[in-house]
Amino acid sequence: MLRQLMLNASPQPDVPVLVETPGRPVFPMVRCHYMSVECDDLLPGWSLGVNGTQMPFLMLNLVGIVQQPFGAARFDNYNVIDQFFRGIEQQMLSINFEDVWLPSFLFHGEPRVGDIYRVGVKLFVAAFQFRAGRYTQETFEDLCKELQREIVPSNEETLAFRGWTAEQISTAQNGPPKNPEFRLQTKSI
Repeated sequence: MLRQLMLNASPQPDVPVLVETPGRPVFPMVRCHYMSVECDDLLPGWSLGVNGTQMPFLMLNLVGIVQQPFGAARFDNYNVIDQFFRGIEQQMLSINFEDVWLPSFLFHGEPRVGDIYRVGVKLFVAAFQFRAGRYTQETFEDLCKELQREIVPSNEETLAFRGWTAEQISTAQNGPPKNPEFRLQTKSI
Protein backbone atom coordinates (compact mmCIF):
# COMPACT_ATOMS: atom_id res chain seq x y z
CA MET A 1 0.00 0.00 0.00
CA LEU A 2 1.37 3.38 -0.95
CA ARG A 3 1.45 5.79 1.96
CA GLN A 4 1.51 9.49 1.44
CA LEU A 5 2.62 12.50 3.48
CA MET A 6 1.45 15.82 2.13
CA LEU A 7 3.18 19.05 3.14
CA ASN A 8 0.44 21.52 2.30
CA ALA A 9 -1.15 24.24 4.40
CA SER A 10 -3.83 22.74 6.61
CA PRO A 11 -7.33 23.98 5.85
CA GLN A 12 -7.78 24.13 9.61
CA PRO A 13 -5.04 26.09 11.37
CA ASP A 14 -5.69 24.79 14.88
CA VAL A 15 -5.00 21.82 17.15
CA PRO A 16 -7.51 20.02 19.38
CA VAL A 17 -6.40 19.88 23.02
CA LEU A 18 -8.08 18.02 25.86
CA VAL A 19 -8.11 19.46 29.40
CA GLU A 20 -6.31 17.01 31.67
CA THR A 21 -5.74 19.05 34.85
CA PRO A 22 -7.52 22.36 35.54
CA GLY A 23 -5.51 25.23 37.03
CA ARG A 24 -5.20 25.86 40.74
CA PRO A 25 -4.82 29.13 42.65
CA VAL A 26 -1.19 28.31 43.48
CA PHE A 27 -0.40 27.35 39.87
CA PRO A 28 -2.85 28.97 37.44
CA MET A 29 -1.92 26.81 34.45
CA VAL A 30 -4.11 24.17 32.79
CA ARG A 31 -2.48 20.95 31.64
CA CYS A 32 -3.82 19.90 28.24
CA HIS A 33 -3.20 16.85 26.08
CA TYR A 34 -2.82 16.87 22.34
CA MET A 35 -2.53 13.90 20.01
CA SER A 36 0.59 13.10 18.10
CA VAL A 37 1.27 10.35 15.60
CA GLU A 38 4.66 8.76 15.90
CA CYS A 39 6.70 6.45 13.74
CA ASP A 40 9.51 4.72 15.63
CA ASP A 41 10.23 2.01 13.09
CA LEU A 42 11.54 2.23 9.58
CA LEU A 43 8.53 2.37 7.26
CA PRO A 44 9.30 2.38 3.52
CA GLY A 45 6.68 3.07 0.88
CA TRP A 46 5.72 6.62 1.79
CA SER A 47 5.76 9.52 -0.62
CA LEU A 48 6.21 13.20 0.09
CA GLY A 49 4.06 15.58 -1.91
CA VAL A 50 5.11 19.19 -2.35
CA ASN A 51 3.33 21.47 -4.85
CA GLY A 52 1.86 18.51 -6.72
CA THR A 53 5.19 16.69 -7.10
CA GLN A 54 5.73 13.29 -5.44
CA MET A 55 8.99 11.77 -4.28
CA PRO A 56 9.87 8.65 -2.23
CA PHE A 57 10.06 9.30 1.48
CA LEU A 58 11.60 7.01 4.11
CA MET A 59 9.68 7.36 7.39
CA LEU A 60 11.85 7.09 10.52
CA ASN A 61 11.43 8.73 13.94
CA LEU A 62 8.84 11.16 12.72
CA VAL A 63 6.28 12.82 15.00
CA GLY A 64 3.29 14.76 13.71
CA ILE A 65 0.75 16.83 15.64
CA VAL A 66 -2.85 15.86 14.87
CA GLN A 67 -5.07 18.71 13.67
CA GLN A 68 -8.07 16.82 12.32
CA PRO A 69 -9.25 13.30 11.48
CA PHE A 70 -9.29 11.63 8.07
CA GLY A 71 -12.02 13.00 5.83
CA ALA A 72 -13.60 15.29 8.42
CA ALA A 73 -12.99 18.74 9.82
CA ARG A 74 -13.52 17.74 13.45
CA PHE A 75 -13.58 14.72 15.76
CA ASP A 76 -17.31 15.33 16.16
CA ASN A 77 -18.70 11.79 16.44
CA TYR A 78 -17.81 8.34 17.68
CA ASN A 79 -17.20 6.82 14.24
CA VAL A 80 -14.80 9.57 13.15
CA ILE A 81 -12.71 9.08 16.31
CA ASP A 82 -12.78 5.29 16.05
CA GLN A 83 -11.84 5.30 12.35
CA PHE A 84 -8.98 7.70 13.07
CA PHE A 85 -7.46 5.45 15.74
CA ARG A 86 -7.96 2.29 13.68
CA GLY A 87 -6.50 3.92 10.56
CA ILE A 88 -3.37 5.12 12.34
CA GLU A 89 -2.80 1.82 14.15
CA GLN A 90 -3.29 -0.20 10.93
CA GLN A 91 -0.37 1.73 9.42
CA MET A 92 1.85 0.53 12.29
CA LEU A 93 2.03 4.03 13.71
CA SER A 94 1.28 4.96 17.30
CA ILE A 95 -0.93 7.68 18.71
CA ASN A 96 0.42 9.42 21.78
CA PHE A 97 -1.15 11.95 24.10
CA GLU A 98 1.45 14.59 24.89
CA ASP A 99 0.97 17.62 27.11
CA VAL A 100 1.24 21.39 27.03
CA TRP A 101 0.39 23.96 29.69
CA LEU A 102 -1.86 26.94 29.04
CA PRO A 103 -2.62 29.82 31.43
CA SER A 104 -6.04 29.58 33.12
CA PHE A 105 -6.99 33.06 31.95
CA LEU A 106 -7.21 31.77 28.36
CA PHE A 107 -10.19 29.55 29.16
CA HIS A 108 -13.71 30.87 29.06
CA GLY A 109 -15.04 29.97 32.49
CA GLU A 110 -13.69 27.05 34.48
CA PRO A 111 -12.46 24.24 32.18
CA ARG A 112 -13.39 20.71 33.19
CA VAL A 113 -11.36 17.55 32.77
CA GLY A 114 -12.17 16.11 29.35
CA ASP A 115 -13.20 19.40 27.72
CA ILE A 116 -11.84 19.86 24.20
CA TYR A 117 -10.61 23.23 22.99
CA ARG A 118 -9.29 24.25 19.60
CA VAL A 119 -5.99 26.11 19.87
CA GLY A 120 -4.58 28.18 17.01
CA VAL A 121 -1.21 27.18 15.64
CA LYS A 122 0.65 30.25 16.96
CA LEU A 123 -0.65 29.69 20.49
CA PHE A 124 0.02 25.94 20.27
CA VAL A 125 3.61 26.51 19.12
CA ALA A 126 4.15 29.01 21.96
CA ALA A 127 2.85 26.43 24.48
CA PHE A 128 5.04 23.75 22.92
CA GLN A 129 8.08 26.02 23.20
CA PHE A 130 7.20 26.93 26.81
CA ARG A 131 7.10 23.22 27.66
CA ALA A 132 10.51 22.83 26.02
CA GLY A 133 11.93 25.61 28.24
CA ARG A 134 12.30 28.25 25.53
CA TYR A 135 10.14 30.80 27.40
CA THR A 136 9.91 31.84 31.01
CA GLN A 137 6.43 31.60 32.48
CA GLU A 138 6.13 35.40 32.48
CA THR A 139 7.16 35.71 28.82
CA PHE A 140 4.82 32.87 27.86
CA GLU A 141 1.89 34.44 29.70
CA ASP A 142 2.55 37.80 27.99
CA LEU A 143 2.54 36.04 24.62
CA CYS A 144 -0.68 34.23 25.53
CA LYS A 145 -2.37 37.56 26.27
CA GLU A 146 -1.60 38.60 22.69
CA LEU A 147 -2.88 35.27 21.33
CA GLN A 148 -5.92 34.81 23.59
CA ARG A 149 -8.31 34.80 20.61
CA GLU A 150 -6.65 31.59 19.40
CA ILE A 151 -8.51 29.31 21.81
CA VAL A 152 -12.16 28.30 21.56
CA PRO A 153 -14.19 25.53 23.19
CA SER A 154 -15.22 22.63 20.95
CA ASN A 155 -18.43 21.31 22.46
CA GLU A 156 -19.16 18.75 19.72
CA GLU A 157 -15.70 17.23 20.06
CA THR A 158 -16.01 17.22 23.86
CA LEU A 159 -19.25 15.21 23.67
CA ALA A 160 -17.86 12.87 21.01
CA PHE A 161 -14.65 12.11 22.94
CA ARG A 162 -16.55 11.58 26.20
CA GLY A 163 -18.81 9.04 24.49
CA TRP A 164 -15.90 7.34 22.73
CA THR A 165 -13.86 7.17 25.96
CA ALA A 166 -16.77 5.68 27.91
CA GLU A 167 -17.21 3.02 25.19
CA GLN A 168 -13.48 2.19 25.23
CA ILE A 169 -13.52 1.77 29.02
CA SER A 170 -16.64 -0.40 28.88
CA THR A 171 -15.12 -2.59 26.17
CA ALA A 172 -11.89 -2.98 28.15
CA GLN A 173 -13.78 -3.90 31.33
CA ASN A 174 -16.37 -6.23 29.80
CA GLY A 175 -14.73 -7.61 26.68
CA PRO A 176 -12.26 -10.44 26.35
CA PRO A 177 -8.60 -9.51 26.83
CA LYS A 178 -6.65 -8.64 23.69
CA ASN A 179 -4.00 -11.13 24.73
CA PRO A 180 -5.15 -13.92 27.12
CA GLU A 181 -1.57 -14.35 28.38
CA PHE A 182 -1.75 -10.93 30.05
CA ARG A 183 -5.07 -11.56 31.80
CA LEU A 184 -4.89 -11.12 35.55
CA GLN A 185 -5.21 -14.43 37.33
CA THR A 186 -7.29 -14.92 40.45
CA LYS A 187 -5.27 -15.88 43.45
CA SER A 188 -6.32 -19.00 45.31
CA ILE A 189 -5.80 -19.05 49.04
